[in-house]
Amino acid sequence: RIYSGNVHREAYATILHSAHVYVCGAIAAAQSIRMSGSTRDLVILVDETISEYHRSGLEAAGWKIRTIQRIRNPKAEKDAYNEWNYSKFRLWQLTDYDKIIFIDADLLILRNIDFLFGMPEISATGNNGTLFNSGVMVIEPSNCTFQILMDHINEIESYNGGDQGYLNEIFTWWHRIPKHINFLKHFWVGDEEEIKQKKTQLFGAEPPILYVLHYLGIKPWLCFQDYDCNWNVDIFQEFASDVAHERWWKVHDAMPEQLHQFCLLQSKQKAQLEWDRREAEKANYTDGHWRIKTQDKRLKKCIDNLCSWKSMLKHWGETNWTDDGFFTPTPPTITMASLSGL
Repeated sequence: RIYSGNVHREAYATILHSAHVYVCGAIAAAQSIRMSGSTRDLVILVDETISEYHRSGLEAAGWKIRTIQRIRNPKAEKDAYNEWNYSKFRLWQLTDYDKIIFIDADLLILRNIDFLFGMPEISATGNNGTLFNSGVMVIEPSNCTFQILMDHINEIESYNGGDQGYLNEIFTWWHRIPKHINFLKHFWVGDEEEIKQKKTQLFGAEPPILYVLHYLGIKPWLCFQDYDCNWNVDIFQEFASDVAHERWWKVHDAMPEQLHQFCLLQSKQKAQLEWDRREAEKANYTDGHWRIKTQDKRLKKCIDNLCSWKSMLKHWGETNWTDDGFFTPTPPTITMASLSGL
């Protein structure tokens, strides 16, 4: 298909399946796209597990919702994190668009990236010399390509067990774009202090130097606002950055106030955060973030049927915030009309 350059046939897209915990991230991502000055369509693919309540928030944030049937990864274990991540292949069925910039729901657009619509499929940043990262990528919807993706799911082995490894096997001719267009919030073990400082400066630069900041580890909206909770978990400290954390929360605070309800914390997550803080205190982590007493107003706001998160700590087991248990949100479903006066 010849690239038409028709802005009405170009869109940003993301996908949510099997978990509502990324709804807040998708809302913030939409906010960041609009703050960058882009007016392209925003399309989000969701499956039946995403409730009407959460869909209302996504729509109010500007996402056009497309309901999909999930695609199971046949090589994944039942209930594993990667069981349904082949659902991303549905992006190629968005044939009412010529070009899609796919973005993961856990990133922020800091500078306008509309110029990527002029790039061919697949354009993405490199994970290393030969493989691309599928967190930001330019695709060209095509039912033919979708069928190719589906035809080989039983035979192709993904190097990481997920869609990224699979897509790298299919799109071996990908086009490399600069890493600033999908910059990972991550410090390598062994990074020299000078490198850490340079990365931190990039995370907080004003005006922004990075185009996209991709939040790895525990997501900002699942931490308290006061600091990056990755500090309190040993295996996640490589993802910890208070500067990047603060940057995400600035975008959150710029969202219409009625959208903030979609970033409230479940009681289980509050308990998880306190558990991690206590473990960090026991280990006496030298960064000292465990000493900070949270001032986050979400601590005292309850959105589930069981509000006593402190009592959960007495019987803390294997269950944590990743479970997709149903809960009853207390705020009312909102509509675009309710935001018209903001």
